[in-house]
Amino acid sequence: MNTSNIRPRRAQAGDFDAILALLDHARAAIRTLGIDQWQDGYPEPELIREDIALQRGWVFVDGEAIAGYAVLLSGREPVYDALDGAWLTLGDRYLTIHRMAIDDGYRGTGLSRQMIAFAEEQARSQSLISVRADTHRGNLAMRGLMKNCGYEICGEVRYDVTAGDPIRVAYEKVLEKNVPCGF
Repeated sequence: MNTSNIRPRRAQAGDFDAILALLDHARAAIRTLGIDQWQDGYPEPELIREDIALQRGWVFVDGEAIAGYAVLLSGREPVYDALDGAWLTLGDRYLTIHRMAIDDGYRGTGLSRQMIAFAEEQARSQSLISVRADTHRGNLAMRGLMKNCGYEICGEVRYDVTAGDPIRVAYEKVLEKNVPCGF
């Protein structure tokens, strides 16, 4: 499948049901891999509504279809303050990628790299110095993607989850030192 026609835009209220469906499919895909991430109902519909209202949710659209979803947060992410490890940068001049999900039909197409490259572009446009993200220890696909895009493991963070492993591997990429994530 060709992803060159996919365009990012801020999520809108009319995207809500499609985003929920996309997240349900992502949750099921994660479950089939034996990963307990997102199996406790996260991300909740209320959180997606908040993402949309606060204009931090982004959809990646192919025509009218939503192929991907991600949340991009600029500035301090409180859970990252308790990193068991060391960040590459100090302060809060970073962008965080959260709740990244791809429609089943777009897996293996390079869309995830395209989404990370977009996050990096957004960070640069805001004069931020790095991008951070985290993922479940067992999510080998996302961990490989982060490595291939030039992100470094900085340690682990702990989430307050109701079920499953609360530990996430934390990554950071300093934008001045690295080339963009290509595809």
